[in-house]
Amino acid sequence: MKKSILILFLLPFSICVSAQIKNPGFELLRDTLKTQPQSWNYKKTDGFVFSLDNKVRYTGNTSLRISNNGKANPGTFAPFSQLVAINVTHLKKITLSAYIKTDSVSGSAGLWCQVWDKNKKTIGFESLQTQNVVVNGTRNWAQYSVTLVVDSNAKQLLAGGFLMGSGAVWYDDFSVGDMPGRNDPPSKEVKKFIEEFTDIIKQNAIYKDSLNWAAMQPDIDKLSKGLKTVNEAAVVTAYIMGKLRAAGDHHSFIQTRISAEGYAKSDLDPARPYAKLLNGKIGYINVPGFASINDTAGVHFATAIQQLIHGLDSANVINGWIVDLRNNSGGNMWPMIAGLGPLIGNGTLGYFVNARYENKWVYKNGNDGSVSVKNPYTVKSPGTKIAVLIGPGTVSSGEATVISFIGKPNVKLLGQPTGGYTTANNGFKLSNGAYLYLATSYEADRNKKKYLGKISPDILVDKPAKDNNDPAIDAATNWIMGK
Repeated sequence: MKKSILILFLLPFSICVSAQIKNPGFELLRDTLKTQPQSWNYKKTDGFVFSLDNKVRYTGNTSLRISNNGKANPGTFAPFSQLVAINVTHLKKITLSAYIKTDSVSGSAGLWCQVWDKNKKTIGFESLQTQNVVVNGTRNWAQYSVTLVVDSNAKQLLAGGFLMGSGAVWYDDFSVGDMPGRNDPPSKEVKKFIEEFTDIIKQNAIYKDSLNWAAMQPDIDKLSKGLKTVNEAAVVTAYIMGKLRAAGDHHSFIQTRISAEGYAKSDLDPARPYAKLLNGKIGYINVPGFASINDTAGVHFATAIQQLIHGLDSANVINGWIVDLRNNSGGNMWPMIAGLGPLIGNGTLGYFVNARYENKWVYKNGNDGSVSVKNPYTVKSPGTKIAVLIGPGTVSSGEATVISFIGKPNVKLLGQPTGGYTTANNGFKLSNGAYLYLATSYEADRNKKKYLGKISPDILVDKPAKDNNDPAIDAATNWIMGK
């Protein structure tokens, strides 16, 4: 349970919006590194190359080029960005725009923008993908825009672009501006879609009673004016999601139709579980996130984890287990739990709880109710100590997997507090093919203790791993060995 995913110039604005956006066309070079543009930052990612191109550009002398030699994982992406101050006096729509050209892009390229408040907290996010625009293949120069909703709480924009997958993309002439005001009513299609979206939240969200719908409705009406297509309605749904976020819901999100189609086909997270033997007597299992609802992919993921456990347990005398969930980014919890079933054991593992119901989740002989592993494995010594490693990168379904271990007498959590996304999301398919993954319940462990935020470790290990030294694994080893 993103993506994820997710991630300038001097330009005059109206009296309501002002921003200092530097080097929009990548014409100015860094004093210390002449091959890179001033005022822009980018993330170094294996397989991707950032460079300035003086042969391919939209205007001026240069453009920014990102290329990938095809050796990176398909889901890996390389972003770049710039932090821009913004001054807004009232609720309005603005756009982030840039000219983009692509050559044989296998994944996608695009724009993205976070909106920050005075405390540098993200209060909004939009990208071309969230607005159902995918830029891939080979395309000539064209201007693309992302529409954002901002108000007086918006103080900074973190804006930029990215390349996902192989190929090359060029960026030039970034700009930010006001959306023209419209007074004509939204289309029937847009009005129906917004009603559909709000009804789902009003009926199902655990934070629904924290929203002041009467105060929100005039803003929704204002933002809806002039909208003719459902894609354009993304500015309204983004506004509503921002209100949910302000109420405390940091877990709900909208998955676009294109992303939903990929999510249904295969696991979009390139990371895979792996295992190894430590000190000749401790079984180590690393379980990453699982980004798919595809049944076949889920069974393969769960089966792979059980086979790793089987391989270590059958070939060695295991004195203890280390389950590493520190980089588990969530997704679909069921393949993770079914895979770790031999260590978690049979029985009730946790509960989904809200004002209307209390539903338990269980594991029994390879089956957790959603994923079933054929020929499930049972460990030789079920009471052996299990150290579960957690940290800030343990989020969403990764945290649900942690909760599944809590309450077992042979388990301890080690590391740092988790990310704090311990609500359970239900997926609601929208009429445009997108999904609203909405927080509809809290999570509780087998003893019915609720987790309303971060999960704290039993043993705090705040020193980071460095090179071949991993203090969390060392602490887990010492606990297992009774040191």
